[in-house]
Amino acid sequence: MAHTKPADLKDLEQELSELRSLPGLKEKSPGIFYFKSVSFLHFHDKDGKRWADVKVDGCWNKLPVDFRASTAAKAKFLKAALDAHAKISAPKK
Repeated sequence: MAHTKPADLKDLEQELSELRSLPGLKEKSPGIFYFKSVSFLHFHDKDGKRWADVKVDGCWNKLPVDFRASTAAKAKFLKAALDAHAKISAPKK
């Protein structure tokens, strides 16, 4: 399945900007993030729906973030992404 086109991520610029500032994350292409060398988060869309896939504990989790997402929906997406980053970047025990 193809990734969402960069033009279709413009409404998430504030959230993407916050993700870009996180330590260890690199944006290889618009909206495609890696943590160190491991794929971490990217976007897909199909049939008018958009979602982010974020990797948690080695498994991809689907986070809905529709094209006309409300401020609350965007905040929920960002919180989930930040929580996933905190988990992957925590020191290993």
